[in-house]
This record gives sequence, C-alpha cells and structure tokens, in this order.
Amino acid sequence: MEIPLLMTTQGTIPRPHPTDPDRVIKERAAIRAVLASGVFNKRPQLANLLEYICERYFEGNTDAIKEYSIATDVFHRSHSFDQATDSIVRVEVFRLRKKLRQFYEGEGADQPIEIVVATGHYRPEFIDRFPQELPPGQVSDPESMVDRATPASKIEVNYPSSTPMTRPLQIERRRSQVALPAPVEHHRIDRRRVTALGAMLSTMVAIALGWWWFSHGHASNNRASLDSASASIAPPSGPEVRIRCGYLRPIFKDTDGNVWMGDQYFTGGFVTELPNQHIARTRNPSLYLTGRSGVFSYKIPIPPGIYEMRLHFAETAYSPTSTLGGGENSRVFDVRLNGHPLLSQFDIVSDAGANTADVRVFRDVTPDDEGYIHLDFTGSLGLPIINAIEIVPGLKHRLRPIRMVAQNSSFVDKAGNLWMPDAYFSSGQLAADQVVITGTPDPGLYAGERFGNFDYAIPVDEGIYKVTLYFSEKYWGSGVSKTGGVGSRVFDVFCNGVALTWRLDIAKEAGSEHALIKTYYGLRPNAQGKLILSFVPEVNYASVDAISVEEMI
Repeated sequence: MEIPLLMTTQGTIPRPHPTDPDRVIKERAAIRAVLASGVFNKRPQLANLLEYICERYFEGNTDAIKEYSIATDVFHRSHSFDQATDSIVRVEVFRLRKKLRQFYEGEGADQPIEIVVATGHYRPEFIDRFPQELPPGQVSDPESMVDRATPASKIEVNYPSSTPMTRPLQIERRRSQVALPAPVEHHRIDRRRVTALGAMLSTMVAIALGWWWFSHGHASNNRASLDSASASIAPPSGPEVRIRCGYLRPIFKDTDGNVWMGDQYFTGGFVTELPNQHIARTRNPSLYLTGRSGVFSYKIPIPPGIYEMRLHFAETAYSPTSTLGGGENSRVFDVRLNGHPLLSQFDIVSDAGANTADVRVFRDVTPDDEGYIHLDFTGSLGLPIINAIEIVPGLKHRLRPIRMVAQNSSFVDKAGNLWMPDAYFSSGQLAADQVVITGTPDPGLYAGERFGNFDYAIPVDEGIYKVTLYFSEKYWGSGVSKTGGVGSRVFDVFCNGVALTWRLDIAKEAGSEHALIKTYYGLRPNAQGKLILSFVPEVNYASVDAISVEEMI
C-alpha cells in the first residue's frame, strides 16, 4: 500500500518573509510603487492597511496578521471588537484586493512584482509577474531547450473516448517493485525532420479533430474555436451577494474567507435549523445546516450587469439518518427566476443524494428593470427549501473559470489566477509530499495532491467545457519513496462515465517529480449540472494535483 511521507490538514505552508536582502529591496520597491500610485494616494485608509500587513510580513510575524489585530491597530476599534457584528476588516480587505487588481491592470502593468492578498487570509504575497532569466551557462545549446521545455512539452490534448466504463477494474493496493526507467539520452534535433514531422502530425490531428467533432454532432469543427476556448479567462470584478438562508446572525464567514450575510430580502417561509448533520462534498458544511423552507420568495437588489448565480441545497430531513425516513420523491419543488422557470420538479435527493451539498450554477443572470433578482419557490411534494444564495459578477454567455488545487489553501499562479482550495470531492485523501516539481513555472500548483479512489462533482451550467488536469508523481520513483517508478501507479479517469484516459502512468509519461498536464475538450455536464470526474485506481492509488474547467465558445 502506498504510504505518503506527509499528510496535512493545513495545506501548503505559506512562504516566510524574505531573507535575501536583494529580494527585500525589490519587494519594498513594489510597495512604494503601489502607495505612490494614483489608485492609492487618495485612499489613506487602504494605504495604511497595506503598509501594516506588509510590515508584519517583513518582520516575519505573519501570524499576527489577524482580523482582530487589523481592526484594533489599523482601524482603531476597541479591544471589545467583535468580528461577528463588525465587518470593517473584511470590507476594507475586499476593497484592497479590488484596488490592487486595478493598479496592476493599469498604471502598474509593468511592475515586476505583484502584491496579492488571496481570498481566505490577510497575508500579503509577492508574486513575480515575469519569467526569471536563466543563469548564464545553464543551457549551453539552445536546441536542447526542446527536450527540457516548459510544461507544454508534457501537455496532452485529449478528446474523450466514447467507450463508457463497462469492464470490472482490478485494484491492486500494493507497493510494486518496479525497476526505475533508464535515463533518456538526449540527441541534437534535426530541424528539417522536426518540421516535416510537425506538418505530418498537424495533418493527422486536423483529420482526427474533424472526425471527432463530426461523429459527436458538434456544429463546428473550426480549430480556432478550440484555441479561443483555451485562452485564460480572468473572472470579472464587481458587487457580490452571498446570503446564508435561515441564518439569524448578521455575518457568516466560511472556511475560504468568503463573507455571507444572514438571511434577508425574503418574503414568506420559515427558518429551518439542522445541527449536527454530516454534509458531503463541501468544505463548508455549516453553510447547509440552516435554510429557509415553505412557500417563499427572495427579492435581491443588485446593480445592473451580468451575474453568475449559485443556489446551494442539501437534503437533511429526508435521509437515511433522519427519523422522517423518505428519499426520492419526498420533497419536490419548482424555482422561478424573474418569473421564468429555473428548476422544475426539483428533487435534491435525486439530484445529488441525501446529506450532500448540491450546487446548481446559472450564468447570464440579470436583474429586472427595477434592479432586483426575484427567486420564487413553490412546492409540489413537501416544502421547498434552500440553504444559500450566491450571486457574483459573470461573463457574458460563459461560465467563470473554475480552478482548484488539491490543497487546503488557495494559490495564486504567476499569471495572477487565483486557484481555490480543494472542493466538490468525495472520498480520497489530501497529501503534501515535500517534493519540488520541475517542468513548470508554477511548482506551487503541484504542492498537494488528492489520492485514492475518489471523484469530483463540479457544478456548471449547460454548455461545452474544457477540463485540464494537472499531475505529478511525487511518491513512486522520487526521493520520498526511493523505490518504484514506472508501473507503480496506474489509474483511469472518467467524466460522467465516459473514459478520458485509460491506464494513466504519470511516471511513465512525464517521469517522477515532473509536471504532466492533460487537457480534454468537448465535455458536457450531466442532467444534474455536474461534471463528475472519477479517478479509479488499477495499481496503487489514483492521484491529481489540480483541476481547471473553462467553458468553450
């Protein structure tokens, strides 16, 4: 059985304050550039906040960067400050994040270092925005760069096999004694042969793509549409509304640092509280332990714009652990958005199962002419219920990108994208082996992994999606185990029961301690609005480090 060197519930340990004097000088210059900008020089409160958290960072005292200390030291709140009733810190940090983005998108676009305060904590992070130059002499032959290229050399573009999982899988939970692969001998590359081979491969790929799109009934086989879908899409900024339904206190803060208002903007219904329930597939089970039930509606004020809405449900009354019994067909109801059907004959148990977080996502949501989003809940069987409502700025005709790392903390990559902590999973374990992954500009993306026999149910709206999976073999054939290698970890990956990859062997395809990226196009959600990614082991455990989902246009 595979035994990882280290398993942690704390995720990646944040980088400590810099000890390199040159790095300190550069990071302090980054702060001065921000404070001297037009974005910040007229906002002394935000400037003081940024200076405060950065000074604690340089002192090596990041543990002191807490909501209470910021409230008392920066905003001069009294020592009786109660974060449950006073949201000054969360509000101002939200504004700070927004202004930092505004600065780096505008007059700070050429700054070499970006200051980021990621969602979920108040510590500053100093991110290099441009690739670092290689030390002189590190690469003596420019052509040899082809053999040790960036992750593109390990990226595979795949299209799902139409063959569903029909064969039984024999899972071997043992440590296989497999010889390490012989070192690969690098040769000088003949550019003419590479060009000819590239042309031949391009032709073959074009034929394969055309056949696949035609056989799957897609309207277009234009490769340009795939290229546009693969471009990185930044989430828009703007007002956000999060309501924890049935929650009687003014503020609830989840484990990722998001702030939810207590229940408001409703008419009708009653509060439902269900303490001490286990809720699966969520990092925030408390969010699903209150709700509004009955026949009710919400009238939510919001500025004009395009939004993405997530409705959060969990069936805890009609479940195997409840004295009420029941299951499917015990609670069935309809939801209408601005007078139009949104969910018809909706059954939470049928959709996701009992005691399981069920998130339904809808893009292109807009307020009515009076500036309200109306949600109406009416029942067919039993009483309607909802646990939380989330409305965030959206992209026109496209879902916001979903990026997750198999870690308990968020991560910001070198392109400035924020990756949320591991979510939507069922089974498996998180681990963080102390191995540095090569072949990538973002080794932090591979700092953790989920391993075992597990799956993710990622909520999306109707559409066609691109899924990218990030792998690395940190255990077998690495300095952690000092044994095994090729053949020690073999597993299959499926999306909604359709095979994406058979018998994936990370060590064989990329080598140990090296990044491997696989991308799959043309994926559609199931009838419940989910992309269910299943990782099924054949030899030892399946594993994945990060997942991204983007809608194709």
